[in-house]
Amino acid sequence: MDTHERQKRGFIGVFNSGAGNCTPEYDIAAKVRKPVSRSWGLRKLKPRSEIEHVRQGGELVEARKSVSHVESNVKSVAAFLQVKVLVSDMPEFMQVHAFRCARRTYDSLEKFSSKHMAYNMKKEFDRVYGPAWHCIVGSNFGSFVTHSTGCFLYFSIEKIFVLMFKTKVQRALD
Repeated sequence: MDTHERQKRGFIGVFNSGAGNCTPEYDIAAKVRKPVSRSWGLRKLKPRSEIEHVRQGGELVEARKSVSHVESNVKSVAAFLQVKVLVSDMPEFMQVHAFRCARRTYDSLEKFSSKHMAYNMKKEFDRVYGPAWHCIVGSNFGSFVTHSTGCFLYFSIEKIFVLMFKTKVQRALD
């Protein structure tokens, strides 16, 4: 009801089309202004002891409301999608993205193709996180790669191993 009242107080213009006059009639009395405090933008900071408690590994009660609990915890997502992380140097949200992309591709194929899975994951990460992503998928491979910081993930999904990493792109000299 409060939002409805706020909407009523806004701009109200009425057109009288029957009279032939197309100028709007304004209802100035409906527009009421409330005084705004000069300190409305200032926030009350949390006590230093509470901030230190969180930094030392304490629980944080407040969380983003738009993100579900499952999406915010990589371990629970990995368990749900039956993924095992072997080595990771990647932010958690990117890991979850990789797990979901791998599981979606793996489940959609009637006959498994490591080439098709690698292609889909590479294209998805190139599209979302920029170019120069590499993806190796298989059950028996060796690798020794150089990757950008924070852009390396090695995990298994059932009996398939997936290596995702990004390299730094350098422009060619003219």
